[in-house]
Amino acid sequence: MNDFLTTLLQAVIVAAVPVCAAFIGQAVKALAAYLGRKSDSDMARKYLEAAASAISTAVTYTSQTYVDGLKKAGAFTPENQREALEIALGQAQSLLTKEAKAFLKEAYGDLEAYLKSRIEAEVRNQKTALPVLA
Repeated sequence: MNDFLTTLLQAVIVAAVPVCAAFIGQAVKALAAYLGRKSDSDMARKYLEAAASAISTAVTYTSQTYVDGLKKAGAFTPENQREALEIALGQAQSLLTKEAKAFLKEAYGDLEAYLKSRIEAEVRNQKTALPVLA
C-alpha cells in the first residue's frame, strides 16, 4: 500500500509540475505586461503634464508681454493675434524637453498642430477664468 501511494504521489507531482509551471509562466507574463502598461502610462502622464505646463506658461507669458500692451493701445488685430500664437508656440516648444517633444510627436503626429490647438484652448480657458491646464 505504501509503495502504491508513493508511486501515485510521484505520478501526480510529475503531471502537476508542468501545469503549475505554465500557470506561473502566464502569471509572470501578465505581471510584466501590466508593469509595462503602467510604465507607459506613467511616462505618458509625465510628458502630457509637462506639455500642459509649458502651454499654460507660454500663453501667460505671451499675454503679459505682448497681448496686454497691444490691447491697451487698442491695436490688437487679427495679424497680431496670429503673431501672438506664433510667440506662444515658440515659447511652449522652448519649454519642452527633447524627450517630451519626441513623445508628443509619436503620440499626436504633428507637434506644431497639437501645440497650437492646446494653446488656443488654453487662451480660451484663461479668458473665461477656467482653471489652467494641469
